[in-house]
Amino acid sequence: MGNGVNKETGGASRSIVSMIIVLLVVAAVIFVVARNETQKNDSGQENEQESTAAGTDVGDAVVTVALPGLEPEKPEVDSSKEIVGDVLISNVPKADFSFSFNSKLNDAAVVTRAESGVYPEITEDVYPLFTEGIEGEALYLDGSYGVELLGLDALNDSYTISFWFRADEMYDWSPFLMIGSYLMDVGGSQSYLSFNKKTTEEGEEVVPIFNTIDAILNNSCEVRPSMDHKKCIDLNEWYYITICVDASASSGAEEGRAMGYLYLNSELIGSAEVSRLNMDPENIRAYLGISCYDELFRASYDELHIWKDMLDESQISSMYTAYIGAQAKTDQSGG
Repeated sequence: MGNGVNKETGGASRSIVSMIIVLLVVAAVIFVVARNETQKNDSGQENEQESTAAGTDVGDAVVTVALPGLEPEKPEVDSSKEIVGDVLISNVPKADFSFSFNSKLNDAAVVTRAESGVYPEITEDVYPLFTEGIEGEALYLDGSYGVELLGLDALNDSYTISFWFRADEMYDWSPFLMIGSYLMDVGGSQSYLSFNKKTTEEGEEVVPIFNTIDAILNNSCEVRPSMDHKKCIDLNEWYYITICVDASASSGAEEGRAMGYLYLNSELIGSAEVSRLNMDPENIRAYLGISCYDELFRASYDELHIWKDMLDESQISSMYTAYIGAQAKTDQSGG
């Protein structure tokens, strides 16, 4: 009896030992297989990295990885085109003169006038003011000073001028912008262009008006809004004003004249003959919000550009659309 019990116990022990051995063998096999797979994957990744670094095909694409110590090349920006915000305007050439007024005056200076009938003088006693603009900040004139734009060329052939303008107040003939030479030599060598407002004999306000006077050829012309657009500008609103002068169209005009096209927010609001100017390149004066005679006023200016060539309607529209898009993006971001 005792021997039978011992035999059964021994048999059970051997069975347990056998099962443990089998389990150990199975575990060892699984471990070996897993290790081989890991090594195979690691080897594949190393090969792929080597191929990638060398610029060889990985799948269907060729991937280039910058080597240590070398920065990736930045895309070149076409400096011959206008940029609004972060958008390249591919169909608009870069302006010959640009003034953005972002918290400072570049190539411009504050000017004041002690009395009527004298040239405004540059002063360091008055600091320019700035306000929220179309793109960044805008120049703000509070009615006590104006700004002179420095370094401009004579505009005696085709040209385009565009700028954003917001008036707090306006007076007849007080120029938003004036560019010319010998501004006080009336009847002599005076030659200039200006943007203005005027009131007709019937009491109607007409604004904006593009005015050109050349005393040498005794020419005085203006481009005004059509009958449907007599008063286009209201106070405290931003407007994009553009004038395009086409000197090549002078063949169909009177002697000493060209064709001018006036746009507001990229819409053509008037066209007419303008004076071909005879500005002296050595005597150019350009003013915002001030002249030698007229009353000063309160207004804001932003993004003023001058091209020594004529832009077409599609280019003007591209600029206006880009500014509106940039402003909308800024509003969405809370900037």
